[in-house]
Amino acid sequence: MKCDKCGVQKLSREFPPWPLVESCDHAILHCLRCVTAHAEQHEQCSQCENKVSKTSSRLKQCYCQLKALFPEYEPTFVPQTTAMASGERGYVSMAMLNGDSTSVELNPSMTVSRLREIVRQNLKVPLENQQLIYNGKEMKEVTDSHAQATLAFYQVAPKTTIHVRRLLYSVPSGLDKVVFDLYWGYPASGQDYLDASVLIFQGGHFLGVLDYRNREQSAMRHSGDLMDNYARKGHHLINVNLHSIPSSITHLFFTLSAWASPTVSKYPNPSLRFYEESNPGKMLCEDTIKKLNYSQAIVMGWLARQGGNWCVFSAGKPSAGNAMDYSCLVSTIQGIITNGL
Repeated sequence: MKCDKCGVQKLSREFPPWPLVESCDHAILHCLRCVTAHAEQHEQCSQCENKVSKTSSRLKQCYCQLKALFPEYEPTFVPQTTAMASGERGYVSMAMLNGDSTSVELNPSMTVSRLREIVRQNLKVPLENQQLIYNGKEMKEVTDSHAQATLAFYQVAPKTTIHVRRLLYSVPSGLDKVVFDLYWGYPASGQDYLDASVLIFQGGHFLGVLDYRNREQSAMRHSGDLMDNYARKGHHLINVNLHSIPSSITHLFFTLSAWASPTVSKYPNPSLRFYEESNPGKMLCEDTIKKLNYSQAIVMGWLARQGGNWCVFSAGKPSAGNAMDYSCLVSTIQGIITNGL
C-alpha cells in the first residue's frame, strides 16, 4: 500500500490501525511515520485539521507501534551487496497490490526463475499464479533468444519495485456466461451493507460503472442487495456474458466500498467468487481479504484480456472513495493500469 503523503510503498502494518482523533471520519491513507511527524510539527491530524495533543494516547500508541516495527540498534553484520555496472548498490522490492512485500539484494546475474522462487517462498504466491511486472513489462523467465532472463536483462535498478500480479484464473475460450459473487460478513451487531461496483475501463480511460443504481451495462447485470440473514452475509452478484463484451472494454474492476461507515474494517472477510452461471456449485476461483484494513474501499480484483483470453486477477488494493463518489477509486485503478498491471 502506498502512503498518500510520502508516496512510498509500505506494508499494511506500517499504517495506524485507527484515526489519531476519534472524530476523524476519513480512511487512513498516511503511514505511521508521516502521521507522527505531522502531529509533532503541527499538532494536527495529517489528513484533516483535527487537533492532536502531543499527550494523546493514540499518538503514543503510534510511537510504540513504530518502535516495535523499527527498533533502533547497532548492526553487528553488514551484508555484502553486489555492485551494479553503474557502481550503485542496493535492494529491490517485490510488492503486491494488497500491501504485502519482500525485498532481495540486487544481483544483476540473478535469474527471473530464482526471483519467482523467492516470491513463492516469501509472499506465498504459487509459481503458476505469478506474473512479475517491471516498468510496465512482464518479466519472462526466458528471453527471445532462449537464454535465461536475468535482472540485468530487464535493467532492474536499485531502490525500485517489481510488482507481483497474482493470476486467479485464465478463462477458457468456450466459457461465456459467468458470475462474480462479491460478498462480506455482517458487522458484529446489526445488519449493514457494502456496495459492490464494477468500474469499466478502456485502457486507462474510465468508461462507466455497474452498481446498485446502474444495474445493466453492455453484457453485464448487477443483482442489487442479496442479504442472507441466517448466514449473516451480504451478496452482490455480477452476471457477465464474456463473448458479448464490446472490444473497446479492456478491464472490469470489481470493488467493495462502505457507504455509511468510514472504513470497511467492521465487515468480516470481504470475498470474491467466480463461477459459471450454469454451475454455481463449482468455483473456478475464490479470493478472500484476510487482513481487514481501514480504507473506505477495496479493489477486490479485475478481469482483463491477456494473450487472447480473459483472465481474473487478484488485487486486495485499499482505496478511498465509495458509491457516492468514485473519483478516488478511479484514480487508484488508473494507477494500477499505469504500472502495467
